Amino acid sequence: MARTLRPSVFHKGLLWGKFLFLNLSTLTHAQSFIQENRLMISDPTTVKYIQKCSFFAVGPSQEKTGNILFGYGNVFIARGEKHRHLRTLMNPAFSSKNVRAILPALTETSRKLGDRWEALSVSGNIVDISRSLNDAALDAMGDAIFEYPFNAVTEQSELAKMHRIMTDSVSSPTKVMQVLDAALAFIPDRVFRLICGLPLPGIRMIQKYKKLTNALSFHLIGETRRSGLSTSLLGCLDGIVPDEEVGVHLRTLLIAGQGTMGSTLSWALYKLAQMEDFQKELRQEIQKERAKGQPDYDNMPLLNALINEALRMYCAFPLADRIATEDCILPLSHPITTTTGVQISEIPIYKGQRLHIAIAAYHRLTSIWGPDAEEFKPSRWLEKDPCKGPALGPHASLLTFFGGPSVCLGWRFAYLFSF
Repeated sequence: MARTLRPSVFHKGLLWGKFLFLNLSTLTHAQSFIQENRLMISDPTTVKYIQKCSFFAVGPSQEKTGNILFGYGNVFIARGEKHRHLRTLMNPAFSSKNVRAILPALTETSRKLGDRWEALSVSGNIVDISRSLNDAALDAMGDAIFEYPFNAVTEQSELAKMHRIMTDSVSSPTKVMQVLDAALAFIPDRVFRLICGLPLPGIRMIQKYKKLTNALSFHLIGETRRSGLSTSLLGCLDGIVPDEEVGVHLRTLLIAGQGTMGSTLSWALYKLAQMEDFQKELRQEIQKERAKGQPDYDNMPLLNALINEALRMYCAFPLADRIATEDCILPLSHPITTTTGVQISEIPIYKGQRLHIAIAAYHRLTSIWGPDAEEFKPSRWLEKDPCKGPALGPHASLLTFFGGPSVCLGWRFAYLFSF
């Protein structure tokens, strides 16, 4: 029998994702605890300029965090020719055709997840679905992208357990870690590399995770060469990227993809639990489509609306840290008045200026999404033009997957996983 989802069945851990800067205007100055001025940007014209302009690089804090977690040379941090080269190699593995072909693997993962929930919910037990959704995301990536069974849902894999411990630590940092994160930008790279070699608990955990994933990458390379599967991600990298660097790209996709997919789907189900009438309509839509055989997700407007609204309201990556590498001029979509009363329509940026693209703030602009922008409202996606601004990202005018040359590599896979 189908059950109605209720908020009470969701663990309070789902509520960690409160976002800052919800009421920002399109351009705001913010000051960090170390008295450094940063520009917070949600103006669509400005964002689009930064996406396409080569004068901006990933900010130093996110760069160092990416390097220590993924490894040096990862596609998330790379820029210029290195970035274009890696994207050219990896893009075929995430083509629309290949992503559609992995649907059976995702279906099998969802079946295992359902079995786990049924087992955990016996005798009316409350189930924390957020963790199991993250496990399902890891299994889906393993089966569909790397053709390797992580067995995270069934809790049978040492690597899956290690991955969960590490991602939990990153997503729930201590106060000391938060201070260190803010200070990363001011630590010279040479000193940072030395710190990464110290026998500290957090660093030892990362080193163990890297050892496990490096061993996995060499195993997968060997399997790929034996099978001759050239369309898989490992097949795309084989022979072009040095074997010792494959682990870097494996970690980049696992860490960047698993938590973001799991958390977005957790929020979607949490909000769905609060809308019982919408639940009933959605269930009817799903049952009607399933009765036809293989579901066509393009013919399920309510399901698409729910997922799009979760991607808008609860994007897993709310702030993109950037730093100007050259002097430039930022255009604005409309003039603003400074504190001195002067009206300006562009902003001069100097080399070294740090700024944040406030994705969560852009998704709540009333000028773009209407007067109810801060309300979780899937029905907005049933309207003809839910977004009143330019298309900044690859899907539904959302910035969730960013855009431009740095668009999320696996955005099609992430979207399909949400179904």
